[in-house]
Amino acid sequence: MGDARLARPSAPVDPAQIATPAFQQRLETLGRAMVEYLGVGIAAPQIGWFERCFLLVLEREGADGEPLHELHTWINPEIVSASEERTWAWEGCLSVPGLRGWLRRPAAVAVRGYDERGQRIAREYRGWEARVFQHEFDHLDGVLFID
Repeated sequence: MGDARLARPSAPVDPAQIATPAFQQRLETLGRAMVEYLGVGIAAPQIGWFERCFLLVLEREGADGEPLHELHTWINPEIVSASEERTWAWEGCLSVPGLRGWLRRPAAVAVRGYDERGQRIAREYRGWEARVFQHEFDHLDGVLFID
């Protein structure tokens, strides 16, 4: 929270760099940090990598009813549209441990960007997934939930 760079927008990623070993290694480092700090998402600026990239781990129900955890990689994400419906929920952040905030956000978002292979992707998120996406997206614009 005290690092002024967290308050600045991050640079776009050159899509030609996504497939490079150096970029893939940074993605692995980002994933390890998310696991180490028990996050459901993490943005590159949180580990000192100031490019437009973040990870989410979303839970799905498997065919056997057991939870599955899906890793979603977002590079140069864009929010294409957001629902008019808004919801309130408590949020926390790896960048400000121990603090929680009661935030109002759009209940659904349509998004697009690139995945970890450099392929264009588009998705719609609702509910908790939409909230986590927006929280991590804010980091790329230099916004912490406490702002």
